[in-house]
Amino acid sequence: MNAKKIDSFQLIPLMIVIVTTLVMATVIRFIVLAAGADTGTANLVLVIVIGVCVIVYLVISVVVGESFIPWVMKKLPKPDVPAPNEVPFSTKRDEPTEPALPSVSVIKEEAEKLFIARRTEKLNVFLEYTHLTIGPYVSADGLERLCDCIARYAREEMLPDELTPIRIEKLSNFDLFHFGWNMAEYFDIGKKYEVVPWLQMVFANLKDLEPSYIKGKLYTSETKRFTIPNTTDLPAYLARLKG
Repeated sequence: MNAKKIDSFQLIPLMIVIVTTLVMATVIRFIVLAAGADTGTANLVLVIVIGVCVIVYLVISVVVGESFIPWVMKKLPKPDVPAPNEVPFSTKRDEPTEPALPSVSVIKEEAEKLFIARRTEKLNVFLEYTHLTIGPYVSADGLERLCDCIARYAREEMLPDELTPIRIEKLSNFDLFHFGWNMAEYFDIGKKYEVVPWLQMVFANLKDLEPSYIKGKLYTSETKRFTIPNTTDLPAYLARLKG
């Protein structure tokens, strides 16, 4: 055994083995003397016993140190040891992660949904205005067809070719002109005079008028004397009507 490898933990077992060996050899020597052997034979037995004990100790040390202990260590679970450049999990700081950006298709879809929702909300406001201003002067069927034409205008869709013009009773042509201007102003689609063809296709009262004449009468400065005046703030005007 290499003396340099003997530390405080190995010295204690070694001393126990030495003392045990000497005690055992001495006891056996006394037994041999008691059996009638001479002193020389007893001493020889003492040396043999010590030698045998030393050999047994060395064999056990080799077997345990080089075979049994490594085998046991392989069977034991190995603790997780962090790599030299790796910070242990418990000491790592939680770094904020950037949220994944939505794809272009998702952004486009959400924007389209928002646009449709806003347009629908705006259309509902104008349809309510239509019911209050035009509703009393047109049949139920005519009002329903008028609302469909307004919805098509708000969606910038063409009117159907088979559309039957709607006749309005007890409203002047100027009231219908103002209604068309208010619709164009509210939805803000194109230029105001571009609503003229729509008015002539929808209202039978205006079908035979010159487009240039209607264009010049869409807005009237003294509008309050008409049943349907011009307004640049239709939601506020609607609130007064409901008032």
